[in-house]
Amino acid sequence: MPATISPNLTDKPLIRVRTFEQLCEGEVLNQIEHVLPEFVQRQRWFRAKTKTIRGTSIEDCVRWGRRAVMAIVRLQYSDDEHESYFLPIAVYSTQTGWDDTQILARMQDDAGEERLLYNSLEDPEFRSYLLDAIACDREVKGAGKLIGQRSDAFDRFCEAPLLTLKSKISRAEQSNSSIVFEDRYILKLFRKLETGVNPDIEIGKFLTRQGFAHTPPVLGEIRYESAAGDTAYTAILQKFVPNAGDAWKHAQDSVADFFEHALRNPSPPHLDSYDSFDLISEELPPIARQTIGEYIESARLLGTRTAQMHTALSSDANDPDFAPEPFTPEYAQVLYGEMIHEADRTFTLLRQKLDTLPGEAADDANKLVASEQLLREKFKSLRNATVKAMRIRHHGDYHLGQVLYTGDDFVIIDFEGEPARPLAERRAKTLAMRDVAGMIRSFSYAAYAGVFAHWAERSEDGANRQLAEKWAAFWIAWVGAEYLKAYFENAQGALFTDPDRQTQKLLLDVFLLQKALYETSYELNNRPDWVKIPLRGILSLIN
Repeated sequence: MPATISPNLTDKPLIRVRTFEQLCEGEVLNQIEHVLPEFVQRQRWFRAKTKTIRGTSIEDCVRWGRRAVMAIVRLQYSDDEHESYFLPIAVYSTQTGWDDTQILARMQDDAGEERLLYNSLEDPEFRSYLLDAIACDREVKGAGKLIGQRSDAFDRFCEAPLLTLKSKISRAEQSNSSIVFEDRYILKLFRKLETGVNPDIEIGKFLTRQGFAHTPPVLGEIRYESAAGDTAYTAILQKFVPNAGDAWKHAQDSVADFFEHALRNPSPPHLDSYDSFDLISEELPPIARQTIGEYIESARLLGTRTAQMHTALSSDANDPDFAPEPFTPEYAQVLYGEMIHEADRTFTLLRQKLDTLPGEAADDANKLVASEQLLREKFKSLRNATVKAMRIRHHGDYHLGQVLYTGDDFVIIDFEGEPARPLAERRAKTLAMRDVAGMIRSFSYAAYAGVFAHWAERSEDGANRQLAEKWAAFWIAWVGAEYLKAYFENAQGALFTDPDRQTQKLLLDVFLLQKALYETSYELNNRPDWVKIPLRGILSLIN
């Protein structure tokens, strides 16, 4: 088990039971509901940390294994919204060391014996039962039922050795929880439950059937069917891909090397345009090759894999969920509405927070507020554009953190989409350029994160930091250009790309603006010191 806590557990709430086997009985569930808000709010997977929990209810309690239950928990917020979460819990002895953050409460039976109500994912036996449920197509009933189902790609049958596989919890997940079984399988639990088809499972299965080699095959799933007949997916099982970390870490390592080489030079060469799209037709200058080094090839490979992903996602015209669809004037209006909504939300928040921003960020924010109309005009141009690119299924939350780096290649993961967006919107078809824009924005973040990391360890003056930011702009421009070159080379003639170069540029720009607006809102609420990254991205596109 993880960190050992103090033997004194008196600060934990106490739940009284007749026996420890009655977890799913009404009186006990009522007591558990009272301790849930404090527990949930300190979990990394809880998404609504800015909201106030007004009430909780356990909608279902499904027994699982010898001592665990799967609780379906409904959280009611003070703004009248609500969400449901998947909570595996169990009763354990207090004699073992425990991670304090995973304890819900103490439990005491009629005999005076005390145990702990604890997150059962920390129990290796429970984790094995999850794998077993998929391998053996098991079904477990409460008011509703949990159903495990294997796919044709699963290479193991229902057998006892599966229960002996060693497992560990991945500490990298935030909005979900992942379990790795001996570097062979990875099981991701979707903690927030959403009724309907989960795009991560849906797209993963489709790409597995299409033989797309650059995403992990889907081996199975666990879904919850409520008593009313609604379905929500609770877990996906995939093949584990050995890796050297995600593409974000790989980019960060490369950016660190880049600064070590680039800052030996007085200044980067001036570019007539720092827009990566404008550099597609330009030859990579020797200074870019020397300073950026091997990451140029990584950017090109990422562009290739992105185009191949979109090719696979648009490859079945007979499947209505994946068949490409035209970009109609009606859809142009829908897309425009989404972008204007993002702008409204961001500018409202920006004006509220303007006086709290640090120096350079405040300057950039004021410039953006003054240029608001220019941004809105950019979105308006989309409504009048003739777009020949077809709409397809897409990744939906595409950035360097959603790609694994194997040491010589990239594997794309996590097709769930942006968690804050409604499920129907995440499953909707749109232009592939949305994914492309997401990766371009991620390059910008990687470069600026490198600047922040470089200066966190140094006390150099502002002039040197400005020099580093000039070099960062140089890195972003050329890495983005090489990524786009490879993408368009591999997507040439594809139905998801527009044949007109000016239209390609327009589509990329509006999606970049929409993504950067989303980032601005996020940074204003979470990392004000980083808000200059998306602000500068927006200003570069509208000025």
